Amino acid sequence: MTFAIHACKDGQSVVTMRISPEAAVDKARLLESLGWQVHIADSAGRRFVVLDFDRRLDFSAPASVQQHTETLSP
Repeated sequence: MTFAIHACKDGQSVVTMRISPEAAVDKARLLESLGWQVHIADSAGRRFVVLDFDRRLDFSAPASVQQHTETLSP
């Protein structure tokens, strides 16, 4: 599974890709600590916000994250 880390700050936006949930969370936390607004999207289209990062979610288990995710619009 792949994970896209979406970040925006001061009119700029970047997207970086990671293949493990731990690497995605680490990159997202780094960007957030630098003042970026960040979310992670998985290959199934689920979106994870910063609040979820501290929980080290199992991104492969939809039931465990359903209450804290948003579905991305196509």
